Amino acid sequence: MRRLGAIPPKPRREAPLLFIPVDAEFNRVNALYLAHAADIAYHRAPAAAAQERLGLRAFPFRSKLTRARGFLGVCDTHAVLSFRGTEPVTLQNWLTVMVVQLTQSSHYQGRVHHGFSYALERVWHKLTPALAQLPRDKPLFLTGHSMGGALAVLAACRLADQERAPLAVYSYGAPRIGDERFCSSYQLPTYRLVNRLDLVPELPLASVKKKLLPKKLPLRNQRLRRRLDRAVERIPCYGHVNRLVYIDRDGTIIPDADIAPWHVEAVARAIATRGKSFFEGITDHLIANYIGALEGTLKSKPSRKPHRTRTKLTP
Repeated sequence: MRRLGAIPPKPRREAPLLFIPVDAEFNRVNALYLAHAADIAYHRAPAAAAQERLGLRAFPFRSKLTRARGFLGVCDTHAVLSFRGTEPVTLQNWLTVMVVQLTQSSHYQGRVHHGFSYALERVWHKLTPALAQLPRDKPLFLTGHSMGGALAVLAACRLADQERAPLAVYSYGAPRIGDERFCSSYQLPTYRLVNRLDLVPELPLASVKKKLLPKKLPLRNQRLRRRLDRAVERIPCYGHVNRLVYIDRDGTIIPDADIAPWHVEAVARAIATRGKSFFEGITDHLIANYIGALEGTLKSKPSRKPHRTRTKLTP
């Protein structure tokens, strides 16, 4: 494994994929490029794949304890920090995802997923020397698929505290990361891509407080009411950061999408297929299918204006 404090030699070939390093707004070219970066983070030899596909001088990092890993890639015009998502056969990864306790940290406003925060903490000291070598004026992009997308958002917060905020963050099929305060205070340019019926962005569960305890609960016993309030407060209540970019079943990219059509389509498919669409939710989560959808839209489908509905649902 290459020493993290040293920048690897330059690649011999140019990057085969296009990239726009000065654009902080969402665009499909960068979305495809960074989806490939998220895919490469799964490779056993990410440095070689990053050089071949993206033209990046890269080195990997990993934690043996949590199995969190990824790579930092650098070229003349930009840098990419990519985190790997959950490996389906790795016990440590699933334990990281399943620990849904919210935790407070000085690095974040509000509370965040304990498992994700701990996984990032285990690799952060390995990233610091390499990140410190990057010129301040070099655009930095963060990316990740599944759990890797959650780690990218948390890493962006820590970099912003160090006055090294990324130009943009792209996540693919990322789960919920923190509570309402964390999500509302998070202001970094972030594009949260969701492919069709992908199930992972629905995890962990969103807030259930309002559903469990309506404001006009008919309870005369105030002591019992206070106990119920305290019990519900202990239930982790998660939310998503902005902005949602939805890829519908026709392959159309919808920036700033409303969550309602996604839920309506999921319910309709579940009824029509008698629950078999659950497996579509799994396959739609694969990073290969995100890449395939983005490649298809780049060839034939333009982006369209945000879809507006009368019904508004909170993710």
